[in-house]
This record gives sequence, C-alpha cells and structure tokens, in this order.
Amino acid sequence: MGVFPHAELPPPVAAVIEAIETDIIRGIILPSTRLIEDHLMEDYDAKRHVVRAALVELQRLGVVVKPPHIGARIRRFDAASLEALYHFRSVLHRAAVEAMPLPVAEARLAAVHAAAQAHAEATQSGDLIAIHRANMAFHRLFFGLCDNPYIEESIRLHDWLSFPARAYAITDQSALSRACEEHGQMVAAIERCDREALLSLALGHMVQARRIYEGKYLSR
Repeated sequence: MGVFPHAELPPPVAAVIEAIETDIIRGIILPSTRLIEDHLMEDYDAKRHVVRAALVELQRLGVVVKPPHIGARIRRFDAASLEALYHFRSVLHRAAVEAMPLPVAEARLAAVHAAAQAHAEATQSGDLIAIHRANMAFHRLFFGLCDNPYIEESIRLHDWLSFPARAYAITDQSALSRACEEHGQMVAAIERCDREALLSLALGHMVQARRIYEGKYLSR
C-alpha cells in the first residue's frame, strides 16, 4: 500500500480527505473538532455518501475518532497519549535505522536524495498539502531502506496516526526549514554510512512538531 492509501479511493472521496487534511494543517479544523456530515457536505460541495466514505477512511488511519454517542472528531492527544505515541514512534524509527544495510545502493540513495529535494522545493511553493505529501514520501523512502516490510508498515501507520499532532508544524516556517536541513543531514549520513548520526537524526527529527503541538494544545 502506498504512502497515501486514500489516493486509491474514488476521486471525490480522496478530494474530501485532502480538503480535511488541508484544513487541519491550516488550523481551521482543530483537535477534538466535531466533524458534522451536513457541514462537511456544504464546505466541500460533496454528497453525503462521499463525506461518510472520507470519514471512514480517516477513522481507519487514526486521524478521526468516533467515541460512542458523540460522533466523528479529529483525534486530540493529551500529555500521556502523546508521550506514549512518540515513545513507540521512537522505538520504530530506531529499529528501522538499526536494520538498514549500509552502504545503501546508489539508485536507492539517489531516490532518497531526490525526495529530500522535492520536499525542499514544496516548502518554497507554499502549497501545504504538497509539503505534507512530499514529507511523507521522503520518510517512506528513508525508512524503507530498512528492508523490513513490517517495520515499514508500522511506521507508515503511525505517521498517519500522529498526523493530528504533526500537522501544525507544516505552517511553521522555522520547523519547515529545520526539517529540510535534517533531511539533507540524513542523506549525508547515509552517504558516509554513519549509523550513529542516522539514529540521532531519526529520533531528533520528531521533536519540533511535537513541541509545537504541546505549545498549542497542552500548555493551556
């Protein structure tokens, strides 16, 4: 399954999902926001069955939760759940880096380098959904170097699960600049077969987005 599984859905459903993702990134849809079908139909000019299918997919990915008797909402993390999520993401990222065979084949290294460049170019475009997708594509290729499909799939799933926490960093220029710099450092560390640096970068790369979320939603 690709990094954007909903791309395989009918185009109207994928379009609504993309619109919801964009509004999360922009801060229009906030953590715990209730997603009311009638409002989404109006906002995105979509039919009810399309909106429902989009919500089902986002719930499957963990972006949307549906507590009993409350209705669909964007996932909100409290301090404990955020700590647990990022602890497990760290476990996964460490496992991926430790499993990566070094040196990396030239063609695969070139693909990771191209993905880092594509993300850097997207950040200059101001297209928020393009930045999000380019970032996810880079991570998919980078962690895919571990050649363990179970680790890769777990990382992909937890990238989506953490999207409601990571999304707000996409509009932060300082965080974007730092992410681009760290992507470049990851590529350089692969080139010189520096596993220790790769591990430090892979773990530290998650910190900025987490801090932004904590500052916005956990410090109030």
